Amino acid sequence: MSADSESRIQSSARGVYTYGQRQVDRVISPETRQKHYNAVTNFAMERPLVFAFIASQLLFSALPLALFISFSISTGIFAFVSAVVFSLFWIGVALLVLVPILFVSFSAAVLVWLWAIATFLVGRWIYRMMPVSMQGDMQVKMPNGKQVIFQKERNSGVGLGFDDIDIKEGAAEVKD
Repeated sequence: MSADSESRIQSSARGVYTYGQRQVDRVISPETRQKHYNAVTNFAMERPLVFAFIASQLLFSALPLALFISFSISTGIFAFVSAVVFSLFWIGVALLVLVPILFVSFSAAVLVWLWAIATFLVGRWIYRMMPVSMQGDMQVKMPNGKQVIFQKERNSGVGLGFDDIDIKEGAAEVKD
């Protein structure tokens, strides 16, 4: 290797080290780290057998614990992603059923509405065309030549019965 490439590698390594050091400093301050480092060093010097036991336990247990934690996290992520994909699939299937049903129900509702409007308009037209429709005072010419006069009472309010109608029969001949 050339000196130029070695200096670039060392420069990159220093950059990675300083970046890592900054990130650690953000999480744990250097003073706190130094305090805990001193406490561990004092414990190792005062009780070397207990420290060696704890260190060996941590050394041999760290890998299985890390694997278990990574397995648990990846299983949770896999379950979450699977649940989302499963839900999206069945929501899509439900939409394939819902859209045609909504189209049919919307069409039926429009047809019923059009039928109701048409029935109302035709019924109103027929009612207005009938010779016996009540639109105020009215005279009806009967086939036998008699004339029937219907007069609505003016002060009767909005009555729907026949209580507010006064019927008078006239004997006058009707001429065409």
